[in-house]
Amino acid sequence: MPLSLGSSLGEGDRPTSRHVRQNANLLSELLNEAIAYLDGTEAAALVAKARRAASAEDVANGDAPVLDSLFSEVSSDQAIFLARALASHSMLANIGEDVAGRRRHAEGEAGPGDDRPRTLVDAVKALVAEGKSPAELTKVLAAMNVVPVLTAHPTEVRRRSMVDRETEISRLMALRRHHLPPAMDAEIRERLFREIALMWRTRLYRPERITVKDEIRNALSIVRTSILPAVIDLYADWSQQIGEHGRMAPLLKMGSWLGGDRDGHPGVNGDTLKLAFASQSRVILDWYAGEVRKLWSNLAVSTAYTPVSEELLALAAQTRDPSVHRLDEPYRLALELVFDRLTAVSQKLTGQPVAFANGTTDVEPYGHPDAFVADLKIVIDSLERQGGERLVGSALRTLVEVAQACGFHLMSLDLRQNADVHERTLHELFQRAGTGVKYLELDEEARSKLLIGELSHQRPLVSPFTAYGEETTKELATMEAAAQMVRDYGHGCLGAYVISKSATLSDILEPLVLLKQVGLVWGGAAPRASVKISPLFETIGDLENGPRVLRQWLELPLSRTILGDRPVQEIMLGYSDSNKDGGYVASRRGVARGASALAFEAERMGVGLQLFHGRGGSVGRGGGPAAEAVLAQPAGTVQGRIRMTEQGEMIARRFGDQPTARRNLDGLAAAVLMASEREASRPDPKVEAAMTALAEASFHGFRALVYDDPAFEDFFWSATPIGEIVGLNIGSRPASRTASRKIEDLRAIPWVFSWSQARFMLPGWYGFASGVERAGLSTSQLQDLAGGFDFFGALLSNMELALAQSHMGIAARYKDLSPDKDAAQRIFDAIRREHDSASEIALAIRGGSALLDNQPELAESVALAGLSVDPLNHLQLELLARRRAGDQDENIRLAIQLTVAGIAAGLRNTG
Repeated sequence: MPLSLGSSLGEGDRPTSRHVRQNANLLSELLNEAIAYLDGTEAAALVAKARRAASAEDVANGDAPVLDSLFSEVSSDQAIFLARALASHSMLANIGEDVAGRRRHAEGEAGPGDDRPRTLVDAVKALVAEGKSPAELTKVLAAMNVVPVLTAHPTEVRRRSMVDRETEISRLMALRRHHLPPAMDAEIRERLFREIALMWRTRLYRPERITVKDEIRNALSIVRTSILPAVIDLYADWSQQIGEHGRMAPLLKMGSWLGGDRDGHPGVNGDTLKLAFASQSRVILDWYAGEVRKLWSNLAVSTAYTPVSEELLALAAQTRDPSVHRLDEPYRLALELVFDRLTAVSQKLTGQPVAFANGTTDVEPYGHPDAFVADLKIVIDSLERQGGERLVGSALRTLVEVAQACGFHLMSLDLRQNADVHERTLHELFQRAGTGVKYLELDEEARSKLLIGELSHQRPLVSPFTAYGEETTKELATMEAAAQMVRDYGHGCLGAYVISKSATLSDILEPLVLLKQVGLVWGGAAPRASVKISPLFETIGDLENGPRVLRQWLELPLSRTILGDRPVQEIMLGYSDSNKDGGYVASRRGVARGASALAFEAERMGVGLQLFHGRGGSVGRGGGPAAEAVLAQPAGTVQGRIRMTEQGEMIARRFGDQPTARRNLDGLAAAVLMASEREASRPDPKVEAAMTALAEASFHGFRALVYDDPAFEDFFWSATPIGEIVGLNIGSRPASRTASRKIEDLRAIPWVFSWSQARFMLPGWYGFASGVERAGLSTSQLQDLAGGFDFFGALLSNMELALAQSHMGIAARYKDLSPDKDAAQRIFDAIRREHDSASEIALAIRGGSALLDNQPELAESVALAGLSVDPLNHLQLELLARRRAGDQDENIRLAIQLTVAGIAAGLRNTG
């Protein structure tokens, strides 16, 4: 591992470390046993030889002559075999670590001396202790809106079947934490062997590219088994423990982009939108039906012993063909009607009855989730009036709260499209309408004036008798599908219409005019909209310009009627493209500064602000513990409302089982509450100036390498596996927005993914050291920055992790893949100098002697990952060299894909 790591795997006698080693050794032993059992001792010996060589050699400088010699001699068949074995060892090592509990702190759980509230209940108690009145808390909780948004991932490498195997292995390993009788321990060991053997026989990679349908199904599998149960548990607990401060239902909701994010994705359209909603609806309606069935079973209350409310009797009277045996049981009759109406809703929305239904029904379906909730409240009110609060029970209240949060759609779905597509679509609509308007040739002022005019009346631009081009036809069909979903599921089913590459006022107005064509926006003197518009500011320049665009928008009279009576404007902030545009420091500074400026403009204009943070899983894309990220936001920017993306490979890791999902969701809600109550304070002008200088200098340092060096583009494509990644079946979305090799056109996720595969981790730290040097900042000034900005402390902590995860010795080997040796050496020397300097500066700021020496368990996690990943890197290097030398053996391509999966799993980082 890199010399900068603070500890090695074998050091220390901490219980967690000991359990990690024990778990890793057992799982490794079982995998070796499975390989020997299924493939023979000779095959197992080859794997053991490779792992011994990897652990014995000093690979700090990237040299591993014994390992390289072994890999150079393997056949393509053996390469696939070794890649599978090493990738499987990598995955199992992660499981061993997770079960031991070490990753919890890395994901945001409390560490030594860290006493911030980890649950919403604790956060409420903390605010009560600080003097918050019940009325104030009720108001704050009622206004909260916490929405994790599940998104797809262009570099998702794990198949659902592999996630299922990992989940079962984790469950069995967790059982072994207890002191078990020898016979039971032996039985669990045998079941572990069977699961690992099945995993070994399960294909790690996909033979074809994943589809949007696959992504929807995979995500909903996790929602069904862990996220939804966690949400249900949380609402039950919140209702019991802090329910006196107001109803909890609107507080936590789930969102999704799956099936609705069509920015650069040819596979997303109106059909995928409908599929996503139907699939989601089936999950939540089945749960509602199960809960109503349980209530029906429990509430066999007879009117012979207690009266009921008139409203309940009226509801019960609507039940068709009631059984003669239940004529005196109005609660059951009412719930039977509720169940039948849920069945009718499911038939309408999904084409199938709900679970437990005896066939279809011809009763009237609920027209809106509010009607379902209203019927449940009739049951609650009757029980309370005739029997008291304690007869209601938590299950019924929780059902109501979840129904208010999830409706019939489960997760609100966002639509996202690139502003360039809106421009082209409107250009064609104006042309085909015979207006003579050449929209693409208009300047910004003329565009905005034209669009405002279109919103001032109800005349459509679209005619059903006009033929449009392919792109325009697809856009209109998708928006019409969205309009139909609103009619079917209600207004809450759409989260927002997100506008990628927003840079001007017209970018906000364009989708409003387009949505007007399908009835989601109504024009006139006071335009209205049934979907929120959320501009996404992505690049450094767009983040700086965002407050001006927001001001222009809010100054328009039509913005107030569109935002409604309680105006809240959502703005999405892009961590990914801003990083690719200007580097890590400039990106984080741009997001934080932009958030503060946006909050100021919104407050000045009398409008609430909801920020939507487009974070990824890696450090370079805003990754890290979600709760810590929220608490690091500038004061005044959270306002009780936040949406935050949870992308691809992070969904299973943060929400893969119910306890983990609950812990992360509860911690996120607690952090939002605490961040919302933090008082704003003006930073020291000198500290503010120093931060600005650092960000600007870092920006120029990053741009000088990535965009100004004419040899860098070729270096990137040759010294990382980006070319191979583009061709792999590891995501439904194309890796680039265009067919070019330009870095500015490449999506941010494969950009980060490529650097992590080659162990550079460049997006997580490059530009920091050169920025410090260019800005002329001293260590004491940097320490003042760390003390004056919460976000800068989080920035340093995450950057230190990225520096520790990088391995410049192995990265140097990837550099050697470049055909232009002189340019590659020059560029790599610059990167290595930056890495070494960034490490020294980071340590000087906090007074450390080695990276992560203040977080020994995290340091050990990085070291453990290295033991699994380093040999995979060496194998990948050998295979890349063969491939680029012209070896087109299909097995080589498959073996490369396996090394990609193994490295990503070991580093817990794709993009």
